[in-house]
Amino acid sequence: MSKYLKYILLLLAVAGGIYGIHYFVLAGQDVQHYWVQSGYSLQGLYLFGFIASFFVTILVLLGQWLMPQNVGFIFLGVMTVKAIGSYLFIKNGLNKFENDFIEYNFLVVFFVFLFFDVFVAFKAINKT
Repeated sequence: MSKYLKYILLLLAVAGGIYGIHYFVLAGQDVQHYWVQSGYSLQGLYLFGFIASFFVTILVLLGQWLMPQNVGFIFLGVMTVKAIGSYLFIKNGLNKFENDFIEYNFLVVFFVFLFFDVFVAFKAINKT
């Protein structure tokens, strides 16, 4: 199995598993009505995170193949672009609610995919 396919399937498994847990935690707290008022959805947050991490994974693995000495710099550059894109995605939802519902849910999603991106970069840098 190619390295690319292995990481993409792992990304899909992580996203699906954490999404399920996140969904059931929110359903248990009965806070689903905030999504309607916000203009965002949990699925949308996870879809954005998945697509962004998909591109990070592909670019880091391509960087490992093309410029193995510079994988760390490639990762930092791609993560900077991802952070800016994430802010642009969520900026209209900031400060909509007093309880910071959107902010906390976005941070959970952002950090889940950030941990995955760091894992991929770590593996690429160490070539395992």
